[in-house]
Amino acid sequence: MTELLFLLLPVAAAYGYVMGKNSAKNQALELNRQITSQYSKGLKYLLDREEDQGLEHLIELLEVSADSVEHYLTLATLFRKRGELDRAIKIHELLLNQPNLSASDMASCRLELAQDYILAGLLDSAEEHLVVLVKNHNVEALDPIINLYSQMRDWRKGINMYESHRELFTKQQHFAAIANFYCETALADDNSKLMEQACALEHNIVRPFYELGKDAYSKQDHLKAIYYWRKLIVANTNTAPLYINELEHSYHALNLKHQFDDLIEELMPKGGVLIRIKYCQALLEAEEQQKAIEFLTDSLKREPSIRGFSFLLQLLGNNNHRIKDVLSEIDKLVTSYIATKPEYQCQHCGFTSHTLYWLCPSCKHWETIGPSKGLDGY
Repeated sequence: MTELLFLLLPVAAAYGYVMGKNSAKNQALELNRQITSQYSKGLKYLLDREEDQGLEHLIELLEVSADSVEHYLTLATLFRKRGELDRAIKIHELLLNQPNLSASDMASCRLELAQDYILAGLLDSAEEHLVVLVKNHNVEALDPIINLYSQMRDWRKGINMYESHRELFTKQQHFAAIANFYCETALADDNSKLMEQACALEHNIVRPFYELGKDAYSKQDHLKAIYYWRKLIVANTNTAPLYINELEHSYHALNLKHQFDDLIEELMPKGGVLIRIKYCQALLEAEEQQKAIEFLTDSLKREPSIRGFSFLLQLLGNNNHRIKDVLSEIDKLVTSYIATKPEYQCQHCGFTSHTLYWLCPSCKHWETIGPSKGLDGY
């Protein structure tokens, strides 16, 4: 009998273990069933348009199931899209107060809450959370905080953030934004050294080189204007319409016309219609009018351009005085048509304008607006 008891003990222990495990499993299943039931109840309130009661019900459930963060983030996003920012904020604030929230969930909640605050116009509150994220090396916070500082026109804070966390900046758009923060501060403080710092970023930046060239030109420092604008036009030939006439004048003022002509030839393979027109003008000065007509005609066959066609009409009129008046009238119509077309277009969102903006009013991207391209462009 004693031996039988010893034999049954392991069996009893195993049975107890299995039963205990099943009991724990059953308890977990029951808890999950209850939570699912509560979720369904809360969502039913929302579907029945009893939003206040449904939201309160789901928020109370948050304390029961703090591991279901994703559901609440989705719910908050829904409220935000509906314009109910107070509810979205309430959910995100409650999530941040959960003691057992993981670091990644905490960061997600903080980022979403900052977005809520921005939409609600509570910019200082949004900045507070975004600064925390940046200090914790959260790259996802860069876009919203850069946009925030752009909206607040607080250029100095943006610069300080960059100088403290350079390692986080990897996107071209980030560098374009910071370069423009330097430019805005430099223009406000009349500090050209800040412009030089922006040039040193060396990430295909446009504005600091343009502004420095413009400032030098206004002071008749043609050598310096050539230095900055030549660097810019070689790296970003599509920006030529912004300053090419002034750049040409600077070369002429220093009796360096041949160098300008050499520059135009260098830019021909990647330049637009304006570069080709400048090339034709050089041919005209060399009394090679027929060559200019043939070159431009062939160029327009390959890449049609209204501006190029207008210049060709002028060439043909000058070459044939019998039809000059007719061609002149046609050119007036073409020129009037060109005047109705926007000169600038955002390469990111397609926004068009007759005015150059460094920050696109539509998509809020820096340096994406430039001279328009295509049939009506440069």
